[in-house]
Amino acid sequence: MKTLTVSGGRELSGEVRIRGSKNAALPLLFASLLFSEPVELDNLPAITDVETALALLSSLGVKIIRKGSERVVLDPSSARPSVCDRGLTGALRGSLYLLGAASGRLGELALPHPGGCNFGARPIDLHLEVLRAMGLTVRATEEGVSVKGRPKGAVFEFPYVSVGATVNALLAATLAEGRTVLTGAAREPHVLDLIAFLRLAGARIATPSPGAVVIDGVPRLHGVTYRVCPDMIEAGTYLSFALATGGAVTLRAVEPAHLFPVLPVLSEMGAKIGTGVGTLTVFRPGRVAPVRIATAPYPGFPTDLQPQLTALACLADGESVIADPIFPTRFGYVSELRKTGAKIKVADGRATVFGGTRPAGAKMTAPDLRAGAALTLAALASEGESRIMRYELIERGYADFCRNLVSLGACVTLSDGDA
Repeated sequence: MKTLTVSGGRELSGEVRIRGSKNAALPLLFASLLFSEPVELDNLPAITDVETALALLSSLGVKIIRKGSERVVLDPSSARPSVCDRGLTGALRGSLYLLGAASGRLGELALPHPGGCNFGARPIDLHLEVLRAMGLTVRATEEGVSVKGRPKGAVFEFPYVSVGATVNALLAATLAEGRTVLTGAAREPHVLDLIAFLRLAGARIATPSPGAVVIDGVPRLHGVTYRVCPDMIEAGTYLSFALATGGAVTLRAVEPAHLFPVLPVLSEMGAKIGTGVGTLTVFRPGRVAPVRIATAPYPGFPTDLQPQLTALACLADGESVIADPIFPTRFGYVSELRKTGAKIKVADGRATVFGGTRPAGAKMTAPDLRAGAALTLAALASEGESRIMRYELIERGYADFCRNLVSLGACVTLSDGDA
């Protein structure tokens, strides 16, 4: 177990380069199974979730050739159906994407139940339902899930927006026989990134209206080189850090348009934001203001920034209300935030935050990836020293996290064990 020690109370100022999107990288990596020739991906974030995905692909026979820390060539020509490693799938919920990707070319796959962040029930029923609608034999047991068969075109309406089920449907439909028509599909930037990648490789995918996707199956995809889109959640996290500490931070290699749902909320909370070509600069001239917000599928406020926003609201002058109807049980980290003196009431999938008190340093344990970022925000804004245990969860989604914080002027150190 790793521990992050933070001496709080310092303004963060400087520049940070935003890496490739974690949520885009995983579908792109697993989509390589659809190819019969090499694929090259650039701007892959150097995070543990990507390493786990590469290990899973390697176990299925995909040859991995690294070209530095953020570039990789995947040769899936020798990929074969197999039972995936339980230890790997148990660490990565995104391993679910193997179901759609493998069915397109390999014809079958057995997948032990996936893991990932633990913040309440995250059913996979919709993933399985859309794959069954495409003619696949899907079997779910206590041990895991298996798929068999070749996908066929189908008409499917998502009863609610699901990024994961949309990704699986896209992957399965790309090489399917016939036309697939999806309505109510997710349209997050990383979903559109997957569509752009598949189109570049020869897939026939149209998006005639928001939430509608039409896929005409093709017999094969040709090899491509593709750059992963910037990580909007990483960008939003560093913007919230700057707002919490009162400094001025510039993000480079970012896509400001992807943050369309986030920037107005931060502005409402007191941020002054400047945008440029591939850059964002934020500073806070006054106090943090309270906010009332609810998460929603894109273009709504992202659930992956909800914990950071809740931690930020603890610094506001007044009462904030933050609801998360996407994952109502995602507030498990609040008990850790309260150790800093935060006053938060959680009920019915929403947090009422009574701000105005500067947090005090505390010993906290990160329950999941984004909650770990939220605890870091509280520690950076606190008086005194904080320790955040299970730092390895933060490494699942943020590359060079400590190094970036130090470059911005934070006083942080990393150690093994309970420091």
